[in-house]
Amino acid sequence: MFIRSNRRLTRRATFKLICLLLLLTAAAPAALADELAVWNFNDSNLNVDHGSGTLASNFNPANLLFAAGTTNNARLGHPAGQALSLQAGTGTANNGRHITFNVSTLGFSDIVVSFATQGTSTGFNSNQFQYSLDGINFVDFGPPYAPAAAFGAVPLVFSLVTIAALNNNPNAAFRLVFNGGSSATGTNRLDNFVVEGTAPTSVPEPVSAILLLSGLSGLYAVRKRRRAAK
Repeated sequence: MFIRSNRRLTRRATFKLICLLLLLTAAAPAALADELAVWNFNDSNLNVDHGSGTLASNFNPANLLFAAGTTNNARLGHPAGQALSLQAGTGTANNGRHITFNVSTLGFSDIVVSFATQGTSTGFNSNQFQYSLDGINFVDFGPPYAPAAAFGAVPLVFSLVTIAALNNNPNAAFRLVFNGGSSATGTNRLDNFVVEGTAPTSVPEPVSAILLLSGLSGLYAVRKRRRAAK
């Protein structure tokens, strides 16, 4: 009798433990990293190529060109294709001008911006990355950067995870301000501009929910048969 009672208690404890593990597995938050917007410029235009966002610029349109791109920071198997090529322009008139990426971060946090860049010796050599919380007022983030002479293998990465106000923000925007161009044909190339974020969720994923229901149903059926057999 003692052995039978001890086995019954062990089965009950095991059943409760399995149920608890299934519940914890299904309800545990999942962190899903995603590209909110990707510009690869392979179509030789300023339209976003993946995700959602807009690109605007106050450059002289004649100095917004396209040239050979790179796979540096490319996503989703995108080929090298084209890159955006920015000229300093006549009288280096485009010094101090910018390109702006408007990307809603609704539902996302821990925002990171990255891109590949290179510049000629007479191109823009003192460029500033900025962010905006309202799409109007921009704040410098980090020091100015000078692009390398070639794309290389490592992109520039700006981690904005400490800027909590950029999380879940429909008006988020990012800007590159170009300075230091010393000749009309001096250029900077920009390619594979990516805005990424993390989407936390505490809602069970469909697969987890199915496994939970199946597991609990199976355990309930086994327990019911054992009770009926006594």
